[in-house]
Amino acid sequence: MKFQKCLSLFLIFTVLTSCSAFRSSTQTITVTTDQPDTEIYVNGNMAGHGTAQVPVKRNQNVQILAKKDGYIAINRSIGKSLNTTGVLDIIGGILILVPIFGLLAPGAYSLDEENISIMMVKA
Repeated sequence: MKFQKCLSLFLIFTVLTSCSAFRSSTQTITVTTDQPDTEIYVNGNMAGHGTAQVPVKRNQNVQILAKKDGYIAINRSIGKSLNTTGVLDIIGGILILVPIFGLLAPGAYSLDEENISIMMVKA
């Protein structure tokens, strides 16, 4: 009985500290420009005109290009950082090895920005 209780607590702790594996692998970013007909590209793919909401991988940097005739093309890069769930995976991984594998999951990271506003500049 005592073994089952210890095993249950171990499993609960393992699951709670490897939460990154259960988080969504994508995060939605919103890109807004001050010119409604500006073409917005996210990671090389056309995302919209003027405003775009795009789900992107949490564990990858994001490249944004905004361009419009008569204006300078604007490039932005959005980085990623380890989030709170990822930190919990590290702590759990120090105590028991299993949660450290949560760091391999995209859910361990978050993009540095979700709402990107771009002001277009005339050429």
